[in-house]
Amino acid sequence: MLTLFVILAGCGLLAAAEPDKPTTLRYLRPSGDKFVLESAVTTTRDKDGTTTYVSLTDRGSEKMTLTLRFNKKGEIKEAEAVQETAQGKKQVSATLDNSKIRLVQDGATHDILNPPANPIVTTAPDWSDIFQLVQRYDGKKGGKQEFSGLWIHPTKKTLMLTFTIERLGSDTIKVKDAEMKLDRYRVRLRSGDYLVWADPSGRVCKLLPPGAKASPVVLEGYEEATRELK
Repeated sequence: MLTLFVILAGCGLLAAAEPDKPTTLRYLRPSGDKFVLESAVTTTRDKDGTTTYVSLTDRGSEKMTLTLRFNKKGEIKEAEAVQETAQGKKQVSATLDNSKIRLVQDGATHDILNPPANPIVTTAPDWSDIFQLVQRYDGKKGGKQEFSGLWIHPTKKTLMLTFTIERLGSDTIKVKDAEMKLDRYRVRLRSGDYLVWADPSGRVCKLLPPGAKASPVVLEGYEEATRELK
């Protein structure tokens, strides 16, 4: 898969025999009459079959960088979130194994014992929970599927969460005069229900937060093609 997507896609969360070059996907959000950068996601598969995933979300006054490191089986073993504001940088890190999650936040260490296996790790602001959910969805099984989540933040309390994702159907868009079918999902996060459209490889092309006035987040190059997806 060339995506988390090439992403957990191209580079994928799945290990392959040969290393891939880093792959970056850029996601945009509308601002006035134009689109501006919301986040950039880079995935690199190393020679040993492990994968490093880096998501940078830029909100102007705040930047959040989430780094995830996956083993050969596609399991998250290390995570780090770095927040940059006018006040400086703060970070939190997590090391995951089968018996515990070790968190280091503001110099203090805390262990979460008997955690769920291979949780989806995310922070805020960040869209990696949605990207990972789409990648992990079992299309053969179908229906509503549930996944454990670990929410970390440099200055806020760590949370153990439950996420759900359900495939609702599909929609067809036209990209460069060629038709493309996208799977449509409903994703439930702590903040509510999101609509998500992804291509067959699991690459998210558009996501729509809850609320009548919510602004979409769109993969660069798909701004016009996905405009009518609501």
